[in-house]
Amino acid sequence: MAKKTSALAAAASRRLAMIGTPKYSEEELAHMMFHAEERGDVTRQTAEDGSWLWLLPANEEGHRPQLKPTPKMLVALDQFAKMEHNHS
Repeated sequence: MAKKTSALAAAASRRLAMIGTPKYSEEELAHMMFHAEERGDVTRQTAEDGSWLWLLPANEEGHRPQLKPTPKMLVALDQFAKMEHNHS
């Protein structure tokens, strides 16, 4: 599963680069995913290795891409969860 997840992450990175999407730091991406999860736009799913990953909205082919958080992303998510994190 790790190789498959890595291949998916690499493919997603290449695709984003092709459409000119800005490059985000791991912390920025964790921040976006934190709020996407709050809104219900993404969900967590258990991976084969016992860890978890985000299941993203379906693409035009109907497939739901997956994104596994990096260690830096996990630290950032933990910080967001521990503090009162809102933008109001």
